[in-house]
Parts: sequence; structure tokens; C-alpha cells
Amino acid sequence: MKSIKPLGAPGLFGMVVVLFVLGLIGGLGSGFLSDVPGIGGLIGSGVVLIAVMVAVLLVTIWWWRRLDEAAREAHKWAWYWGGSAGMVIGLSAILTLTTRDVDLARFLPADVNAGDLIVGGMMSILLFQLVGYTLAWVWWWLARMRG
Repeated sequence: MKSIKPLGAPGLFGMVVVLFVLGLIGGLGSGFLSDVPGIGGLIGSGVVLIAVMVAVLLVTIWWWRRLDEAAREAHKWAWYWGGSAGMVIGLSAILTLTTRDVDLARFLPADVNAGDLIVGGMMSILLFQLVGYTLAWVWWWLARMRG
């Protein structure tokens, strides 16, 4: 197996800059293309976002290959346990709100549409997963630091 140089602070900073630039490209590109009418704008938005996501995936593969075994294990454990717990909490909240006979419209802006609600639900579950992941990741490292 070939040896891969670990990622140091300069490499980590560079990776964050690359991811930030990719985020800007994706955000600005899809924002610009959202004003293009018809199928061309739809396809263009999809192509830009898919290209950016593929680039992000390639950066994360590069990063993952440079992690040591302990860091990899911490991320796997945190994503499984923390991400799963966050998903359960997020889904429970969304299901509670959507299965109850509650007039949610009074809590929402007048111009909200179904797409906004779908994206809001997806992003809220992702937020819960990321919070759960972060807490589990910190827990994992603290448990090993205490001995």
C-alpha cells in the first residue's frame, strides 16, 4: 500500500479555502441560473450544482485518505451515532408538526411555497444531524483523552 502524507495545518487551510470557493461557485452559479427561464436554466442549475458537488466529493476523498486511523474512527463513530440521533430528533419534530392539525400558516411568511417547506425540512434534519455528529465527535475524543 502506498504511503500518503498526512494533512498538516497548511493543507487543511488550503482545503477549507478550496471548499469555500466551491461553495461560492455553486451558490453564485445556481443563483444566477435560477433567473434563466425554461429548461435551459433548470439544466444549467443542475449541471453547476452536480459539478460542484462532485468537486467537493473529490476534495473530501483527498482529505479522508490523509487521516490517520483514529481520526477516521472518530468521524465514522460520530456520524453513525450522532448523525443517527440527530436524524431521529429532526424527523420526530417534522413528523410531529406535519401529523398534527395545527395551522402552521400563521407561523410562516405569506410568500412561502411547497418547495420552501420541503427544503426547510431537509435542511433542518441536516442541521440536527450535524449538531449530533459534532457532539458525538467531541464525546469520542474526550473519552479517549481521559484514558
